[in-house]
Amino acid sequence: MNRYIKKAVCLTAALAIAVAGLAGCGKQTEDESGKGAMGRYLEEEVSLPGNTGRVLAMERLNDNSLSLLTEDKETGERCLWKSADLGKSWEEDTLPGGLGLADCAYIDWACISKEGDIAVSAMPEASEVMVSQSFSLLYAKKGESLKALNLDGEKTDDMKVITGIAFSDSGKLIATYTYGTVCVIDPESGHVEQNIQPGETIQQVTNTEDTLLLLTDKGLKAYDMNTGESAEADRALSDELLKEMETEQKKLRNSVVFGYGKEEDKLFYCAGSGIYRHILGGTVVEQAVNGSLTSIGNPKTMLISLAVMDDDSFLVACSVDAEYKIYRYSYSADTSSVPEKEIKVYSLEDCSVLRQAISVYQKQNPDVYVDLEIGMSGEDSVTASDALRTLNTDIMAGKGPDILILDGMPVENYIQKGLLEDITDTVEAVSREDGLFENIMRTFEKDDKIYAVPLGFLLPVVQGDEAVVNAAESMNTLAEQIAEIREANPHTGRIMIPTDSSDFLEIFYNLENAAMRNEDGTLNEEALKAFLENMKKLYGEPITQEEQENTIGYFSAAEGVASNLDGLRLQSMVLLSQQSKAGAGWIGSVSQLVEILGVNEACGLDYTELKSEGKSVFLPYQSVGISSKSKEKELASDFLKALLGVEVQGTLNAAFPINQKGYEKVMEFAKTTYGGGGDDAAGGASITMSDSSGSMSSVNLGWPGEEELDGLKALLEQAEVPASTDDTIWNAVKEQGEKYLNEGLGLDEACSNIIQKVNLYLAE
Repeated sequence: MNRYIKKAVCLTAALAIAVAGLAGCGKQTEDESGKGAMGRYLEEEVSLPGNTGRVLAMERLNDNSLSLLTEDKETGERCLWKSADLGKSWEEDTLPGGLGLADCAYIDWACISKEGDIAVSAMPEASEVMVSQSFSLLYAKKGESLKALNLDGEKTDDMKVITGIAFSDSGKLIATYTYGTVCVIDPESGHVEQNIQPGETIQQVTNTEDTLLLLTDKGLKAYDMNTGESAEADRALSDELLKEMETEQKKLRNSVVFGYGKEEDKLFYCAGSGIYRHILGGTVVEQAVNGSLTSIGNPKTMLISLAVMDDDSFLVACSVDAEYKIYRYSYSADTSSVPEKEIKVYSLEDCSVLRQAISVYQKQNPDVYVDLEIGMSGEDSVTASDALRTLNTDIMAGKGPDILILDGMPVENYIQKGLLEDITDTVEAVSREDGLFENIMRTFEKDDKIYAVPLGFLLPVVQGDEAVVNAAESMNTLAEQIAEIREANPHTGRIMIPTDSSDFLEIFYNLENAAMRNEDGTLNEEALKAFLENMKKLYGEPITQEEQENTIGYFSAAEGVASNLDGLRLQSMVLLSQQSKAGAGWIGSVSQLVEILGVNEACGLDYTELKSEGKSVFLPYQSVGISSKSKEKELASDFLKALLGVEVQGTLNAAFPINQKGYEKVMEFAKTTYGGGGDDAAGGASITMSDSSGSMSSVNLGWPGEEELDGLKALLEQAEVPASTDDTIWNAVKEQGEKYLNEGLGLDEACSNIIQKVNLYLAE
């Protein structure tokens, strides 16, 4: 029975899915009622054996049983398990000697051969600092004890570390190292048979008979395992695998894992988009399991291994948000190949949080397909206004989405035009069950009806000495204070970071945009002028060529909303190195608060909420609404409940969750990360930064005390003024604001240009 279908080009197009069967079916037949093609792989979570915490390795053995190497959740002790029934039941197997905690302190990488041999990259003895020299390559033949491999042919240096290990189908050990080195090793003798250096970053390795396949960030490379010479790579397979690494996140190791079935000429692989099968040398890559309908499509899923069983089922070992899982995918001939129900979700920009939420929802609702449409892919010249014009046309023609992710859109305008459904009952139902932050859930309330709701939110904060913190009641008072500091410190570079004018404008525009708007949505010219004048005081002189070449990097605090709003994570480190006097930005996690407090303690600084004319402002994150034109309002309401539910909200790390139980779950996870469980919390973590001169700055991070945590919670509960997230207006301010700050454009001309563009946009 052929249970695979050809992979279509567009995974998000509902029509393509219906025609090509992207749900990952196999032999499709029409049922007696004529409803359409039947057959799809369904997901089932496998119960992990014992008290499993960490899954180190999983492999299908030659007898079609599963071998699983794990660590105990409480003690960290290793255990080897075996299952003869696809993971439905487990029995303890004999653990090789030397693999216990007493002999093997920490395991970085592990793999199991089809014969049951085990290899690990491990640190034999406990050490406070994990460095390359601490890790050894260890091997145990089935039934024997672990032994260290002294590689006779491998040239190592202090900076080279193992980045992955795997067994070939013939039992050779393949080890990858930093700088793109790959070694084919005889594990019995430790002899390095081949030392291959493709010169590219290696994501994953596998082999087909005598051919070694290396998946790099440039595509698939092939080498003869006997000679080490380059061979011709499978072009069709290389092209498809390269698509799986289109983003930096997907270029991380284990974004793709390989597996083999009972047929020697067939290679399987698992990636976020699904599980695939390829006949070696063929021109077609076939999809068996559609990742968008399963947990493997969750952006937070980190793959460990893929086992292809003799009955054509698959088992995938992975971790989801640091929790280890095994999923089994079995073919169901009686299930529709494509979910019978469908809802359409529209977002201007892609966002991993949204994709994660879709994955969670579809796991809970296998009979519903969520079709995600992205307005601006980034691969063309489509602007926010272009995308919105197309969207509005589709909505009015009755072809629009059911769910709208409203970030970047004119939400108030949509409410006034009656384009958003009243979702009060749905939101209040979730609030009664879990508790939502009342002030945030009513962000888009009008006439006692809620028309949209943010999934999370961020707060504006300023960090610096007492004078800076005391000036944070308004942008105007802060600007005056920064100007005074600049005058008193003429030889200091940027008094307030960041140096990038676009990032700087975005931080303060989001603080002030609500105060700059008239009741009809237009910009108030006097308020706009005051904003730009204050920006000049905060920013200082135009950016120099040297600063352009040495700009400060950023982590993203609000992915999908405003990618450069993390004004206080890396800025804190710059303050630590005394290169600047103050920092400002938006925080959306307790992790950022931990870092701010750590730097404050080290430098004698403080932080406080940054206000707009004395008012507390917040930035809505991933605001969701249901289209009033939707034909699937009941399904859309169910999807909204999932977005607001604990399972999604409890993993939100780009913004503070609106769900209070989700907030508590996020806090518990962060508490574990920063050693908040005991008196030694201060040693929970540390951050280090080096400047251009090579000088190192570091600070220890500990879990905040009750006073700091209560203070944060109070800030979350008192936020009152939502910032606008309309991208078109922001882009107009950004374009002219940068010219005003850096290129000498006059204030009046800059304001006039902004207002003209905004008025034209609002009139459309």
